[in-house]
Amino acid sequence: MQTLKLLTLAFLMVSILMTGCKKDETQYQQEKSDAIKSKKTTEQLLAFREKLKLKNGASLPIDSANWYLEGLLNYEQANNNHQFDGLQFFYDTLLMYTSGSELTMTELNEAHSYFTNKLTEIAQAQNITDFAFDAVDLSIITSGLKNGETQLIMVVGGGSNTVGYYTAFGPTDYWIWGMQGGKCGGFTGGGLSDAAQELNYKFGHPLAVPAGYLTGLFYVFADGTEFPDVANPGPYCDYKIFYFNAGNTGIWPCLDPIELNYYLSKMPEIIAAKKPAGKTFAYANAYSRFYPNGNNVYYHEYRLWYGDFTINDPID
Repeated sequence: MQTLKLLTLAFLMVSILMTGCKKDETQYQQEKSDAIKSKKTTEQLLAFREKLKLKNGASLPIDSANWYLEGLLNYEQANNNHQFDGLQFFYDTLLMYTSGSELTMTELNEAHSYFTNKLTEIAQAQNITDFAFDAVDLSIITSGLKNGETQLIMVVGGGSNTVGYYTAFGPTDYWIWGMQGGKCGGFTGGGLSDAAQELNYKFGHPLAVPAGYLTGLFYVFADGTEFPDVANPGPYCDYKIFYFNAGNTGIWPCLDPIELNYYLSKMPEIIAAKKPAGKTFAYANAYSRFYPNGNNVYYHEYRLWYGDFTINDPID
């Protein structure tokens, strides 16, 4: 009987391991598929931008022209993260005279320049330091108009680009997880920065600072394993703090603006969860960590500082 129990237990353990491996493989294949699809879309838009510069005799059907031009404007100008205060909408129409049911690269280049300049004018007119655009919607209409007329109608939302206490990440904020890896996702540069350092900067520059000071400062640690969340929008993990077990896949994590803004949005929860009784939060530091232990774990670790807060009181 004891032998039977041991065999049953062994069978159950193997079944659990096989199920876990199958789940991990399925998740990895989905992440790989999403990453390939995203990369392909970005490559298509960048190739389209290069063709615009040539202004050659090539042309695109209206539907394709709409997809490429709208996509490029969003890629270059908008955040698409929907994290805004005081969101408002702006409208503009460009009237062009075209031939047939296609738009030439010259016409599309003209439209791209027009709407890019218009978006710049709109942003400058708001006089808001952290103003940004959310998403650009573009419609190209030819039917029911006078002969040769084509209407390009743009609707764009914009506002104060914030996430909780912090200024949100922008549309070009694609950052390697750590190791001063710079930018990724089709973008280059970034100096010696990375996703952890960019988060660290945001944490260190909140939109509002209480009028007072702290004494008796100390810190506590926090990482993703303490805060699971399947709603994490990124392809890498299901945590409120970045934590990715890459296994032997060779994936080098590239965090996009949506995932980075998600981590900003979760910061108040983490601050509250780790706050010692009677203490006040002071500030946070983010660090990138890497365990090359066969699993290749890439993650962020936070140090959350707390202390005793005293309100500023003018001295008589």
